Amino acid sequence: MDFNAGQRLNLPLNPSLSSATITGRNFTEQNCSKIVTFEKALAVVDDLVFTKTGRRLSEAEITVLKGTWNDCDYEEIAENSPYSLNYLQRRLAPQLWDVLSATIGNGERVYKKNLRNFLEILTPDKYHTQPASSENQVTSADNSLQIIGGRPPDISNFYGRAQELADLEKLVTKQRCISLIGVPGIGKSALAAKLIAELSLKSQPRFDYFLWKSVSHAPLVQDLVSELVEQIQTVEPSLTFPEYTQGRITVLIKQLQSRRCLLVLDEFDTLFQKNSSEQRLEYETFFRRLLEEQHQSCLLLTGRVFPNEFDSLIRAKRSIQYLKIKGLDADAAMQLLATQGLTNPQKCHDLIKKYSGNPLELETVGERINYFFGGSTEIFFENQTTFVSSELEAMLDKMFSQVLSEIQRQIMIYLANEIASNSQSISFVKLLTNINQKYKVSLSTSELVKALEKLERLSLLESIKHPITKEITFTLQPVIKKYILTDPQGLVHTSDALPILANAS
Repeated sequence: MDFNAGQRLNLPLNPSLSSATITGRNFTEQNCSKIVTFEKALAVVDDLVFTKTGRRLSEAEITVLKGTWNDCDYEEIAENSPYSLNYLQRRLAPQLWDVLSATIGNGERVYKKNLRNFLEILTPDKYHTQPASSENQVTSADNSLQIIGGRPPDISNFYGRAQELADLEKLVTKQRCISLIGVPGIGKSALAAKLIAELSLKSQPRFDYFLWKSVSHAPLVQDLVSELVEQIQTVEPSLTFPEYTQGRITVLIKQLQSRRCLLVLDEFDTLFQKNSSEQRLEYETFFRRLLEEQHQSCLLLTGRVFPNEFDSLIRAKRSIQYLKIKGLDADAAMQLLATQGLTNPQKCHDLIKKYSGNPLELETVGERINYFFGGSTEIFFENQTTFVSSELEAMLDKMFSQVLSEIQRQIMIYLANEIASNSQSISFVKLLTNINQKYKVSLSTSELVKALEKLERLSLLESIKHPITKEITFTLQPVIKKYILTDPQGLVHTSDALPILANAS
């Protein structure tokens, strides 16, 4: 968790509230031998809430805790935060006190007036009797399940995804490898982290331990395998370590055979984007071995794009499942916006539709509505625009500058202009006919099919199947359409014409 979030309410600590003067409690010198800071108290209670509920405290909840710690009333807390008074006092606080009563109350009711009392008693005990947790190893509530390697992302603001989680819980028992694919901010890593949190609370867990590894830096195969083996050796310390890569992969597979592990490789697609062709071939061999050789473990991969190198594994019917993650459903997205104090149902539904339920995009627009429009969706819609997050813009910059062919680029431009004009999705036949007429080229059916398949695979366009006619039409998310039409970096409109192509069947 990012504990800096707890410092965003810039209120001074109240010096009059020393541990010796808390109402109703007598503290000995031994109990108070260590100064209790809000940050320490927050760390303890956040861990306990996570153990109890499987979620972290949200920024809004941290805001209330920080204000309460500083003896502020709700009006002061709201004034120094992006949240409304009504939301903090009437909606969030009662639920927070319920959670804390069940978590740290020890049979008593926790509420605003006695919260600091509970935290100051709880924190010294926590810090004096338990060793600090390792950066490389986190033990779950029953002390038998472990998360090793890196830290999963914060899931305190996780909403919805009940069906996806249920599907994933079934898949991890059947498939050797599951790949979660989607655009930036859609929640792939958060979904994987939430799955781990839920699996770790099972009375009869499917896995003995979890390993989380971010590979966004695109390490070489031998380096990644060495790191994985070294981290898992905290469980199997007696394994020897061969010199060559394939030998090291064999050691890793033996580890995955001896213990059931859910291995998460976050942003795994970068392994095939940033490395050389020789290194990509080595990674293809690495994944093939993990899929083909017998073991009890499961790979969970998150990425923006499903690499071409996996096509042969799918065609060979290996144990791999590819899932494209879409935006939040309306109810979950409404919950997300409500945490930011946005509660107008119709306006919020309009935002959800415009941003296709993408959590990051909704958080981005919510923050800007709070900052620039005083939290009023009505004022925002009087002056509305479509915001593109920096993460999505960076991805689109790369796609248009390095990845897309001229054909694919012109398809995206054509769709953006057509959808901006008539707000309707475009059929395959109309797309083929109009592109050939507009650009005076001879684009074949097979070329268009391949281009559309690639664009859909890159999560740049979406296909819609008519429920009756089964006809496929294509559309763009509003944020992607906005990027194409505004072309902020001048990377979209680099050529006025398509190359002349042979008319193949």
